[in-house]
Amino acid sequence: MFGAYQAGVWEQLSISIQPDIVVGASVGALNGYLIAGGHTGQDLIERWRSAGDLADVRWRIPRRLHEGILDNTRLEWLIQELCGSCTPRLDFGVVLTEFRTMRPRLFRWPDLHWTHMAGSCSVPLFLRHYQIAGAWYSDGGLVDPTPVWAALEMGATRVISVNLLKHRPWYLDVVVGAIRAFGNYAPPGCAQISFTEISPSVPLGTAADAMRWSKSNTDRWIDLGRRDAEAAFARL
Repeated sequence: MFGAYQAGVWEQLSISIQPDIVVGASVGALNGYLIAGGHTGQDLIERWRSAGDLADVRWRIPRRLHEGILDNTRLEWLIQELCGSCTPRLDFGVVLTEFRTMRPRLFRWPDLHWTHMAGSCSVPLFLRHYQIAGAWYSDGGLVDPTPVWAALEMGATRVISVNLLKHRPWYLDVVVGAIRAFGNYAPPGCAQISFTEISPSVPLGTAADAMRWSKSNTDRWIDLGRRDAEAAFARL
């Protein structure tokens, strides 16, 4: 649900900026698809403000581990509807984490299916994972919440990155560090490009807040995204 912050950021940035390339990981894949498809900041905001159906989180005992302990049927419906609402007009990429190697991988439009989007949001143990071309994939932000390397691979020379997990708990840093070590992955530097990061100026909330929709949190995150994007734009 922290993706509502990105909607506020995009509403503010879209006043003055038109990107050539959009790359998304995890919930950023969903917002990124809409941005690449021509949706305005207000479009994204309305989607997040009407996402109340996702508040009905249903726990379950999965038959297989890759199915997750949360029923993501509603999320799958949302992603399929989202992918049917538009097609990217810009160069668009989605990052997923290959489970076998624990390394991120870039997929680019038009070689994308709604399962790529869902797979990029597949939080380990909690949400269903997807098999694509014989390989299993997990959350695109698992080893790198802001995969700038993917933007560089797609030809970007100026990058604006939105990092929702700037204030992540210490134990997530431990987990991410272990996964990076397993996959022998190190995020590339950004010295060779013009790079601006936009991140929440205050922590967005708890893990429980991230899992459940609420109007008050959604409005708060959207407003914070607007303010942080405005402050960042002044530095560009």
